[in-house]
Amino acid sequence: MEAVMGKAVNRYDQMIARLDQTLSSKKALMTAALLLVAVMMMAIQAHAGTGGTSFSAVATKIEGWAQGDLGLAIVAGGLIFGVATMVFTGKGTILAVVVGGAVALYYGIPVLIKIFSATAGTIIAHTLIIHGVS
Repeated sequence: MEAVMGKAVNRYDQMIARLDQTLSSKKALMTAALLLVAVMMMAIQAHAGTGGTSFSAVATKIEGWAQGDLGLAIVAGGLIFGVATMVFTGKGTILAVVVGGAVALYYGIPVLIKIFSATAGTIIAHTLIIHGVS
């Protein structure tokens, strides 16, 4: 039994070491950032020129999921995984990624909804006109 557990722990340690090495690589982080920018640009192009209330209903539902019980369950599961990984490996990298993801899940969805809504441009323009750009 101990040999089986030893193999499982060894495989887990190897996986975490590879993940830690990947997350500490500047090349991998730059690739992920560029991929994220490309996906965001495609999403902007896909929603450009579309209007109506269909996006509003979907956006409200997704925001409710992210900030409701589903979002809490995702964050709690991630935190349990992050803390367990930190305890077993002694590295807090995974925990930092999970906490960052939790913050992005809770605060990022409303920001994205404001960006893609039809009134976001007018709000930004109104703010710039009233307060001026320096």
